[in-house]
Amino acid sequence: MTYVFIFTGEFGYELLSWNGVIRKWCLENKKENDTIIICSRPGLELVYEMADYYIDLSEIEAYNNCVADCYWSIIRDENGKVIRHHQYQQDIFLSVQQSIEESGFTNVKYIYTPNPDQVEYLDGCEFGKCGIYGPERKPHGRLNVPNNVYKKFTADLSKQKMIEDKLGISLDEPFILCQSGARSIVQRDKTILDIDDFIIAMSKELPVICLGFDTGKFLDSKSTFNNIESKNIYHCNLSTLQEQSCLIAKAKHCVFFTEGDFRSHMYLPPFFGKSVTAVASRAMFEPTISDHVATEPGKTNAPLDFWNEHVWNFGGKITPLYYEKISGTNDYTDIIKAIL
Repeated sequence: MTYVFIFTGEFGYELLSWNGVIRKWCLENKKENDTIIICSRPGLELVYEMADYYIDLSEIEAYNNCVADCYWSIIRDENGKVIRHHQYQQDIFLSVQQSIEESGFTNVKYIYTPNPDQVEYLDGCEFGKCGIYGPERKPHGRLNVPNNVYKKFTADLSKQKMIEDKLGISLDEPFILCQSGARSIVQRDKTILDIDDFIIAMSKELPVICLGFDTGKFLDSKSTFNNIESKNIYHCNLSTLQEQSCLIAKAKHCVFFTEGDFRSHMYLPPFFGKSVTAVASRAMFEPTISDHVATEPGKTNAPLDFWNEHVWNFGGKITPLYYEKISGTNDYTDIIKAIL
């Protein structure tokens, strides 16, 4: 039988509660003659080792124009109002279905969650609807850990020479990797991080690589840095996970920044077995009342202790660093010493 798993939602939901569910289902239920086809954003072949075939959804025009939202996608107008939802998801599905049929696959089972109220069950595994957060959430917002099998992702080190040629440095020498994350929607906190001086201070201890990215997908998170002038600071823009994974794996330390919400780029280093210092405003770490779910006081969008204990058990962890600690001083000596 051919199983086609389609994911059009947010990167964080895919990492924490989709990729792991597919892995669990394959380990427990995949038969010798079954074929696994994964459909998702470009470059994620790296984390779907169970796939026989991979379909890059960015080749579908409808997909590129949508906004990722949990397990599904939507279209918003210029005022942020949702203007297409269920039908738009159907458009993406029909494009995938046509590709599958034209490729000659038969006896096909599609696993896809096209709307917030839908959940797919396959041999006891649940796909979609549940959240990615800790036990303080209502049941629909919690990560169902037993529904997943997590593993350390393998970085693509074949990209090393290409990156070294682009930057003009050796990745075999110790360096600090920095990455930021911001998105124009879902702004739970309005703090803008002023981090140039902090990055310059770190570069006096070790070379710093500032990694930018832009998926090209409508309203996705992006990583940008000011063009800080320093002989020990290097800037690069790498769009694929393969390239990013190489830098994460080779870095001596990862220091990532996030604005507006606890963005999903923070999850990547732990999945590759590397710890990351997560720099964000205090509001990102401490329990708050959500702007979306005001009936859930005392919850957080960054349950680090929960994730560190239940998800990342293969080396890497997330360590918080309040931005207010950085912004409140001109002397970063102790802060950098703790990181290094």
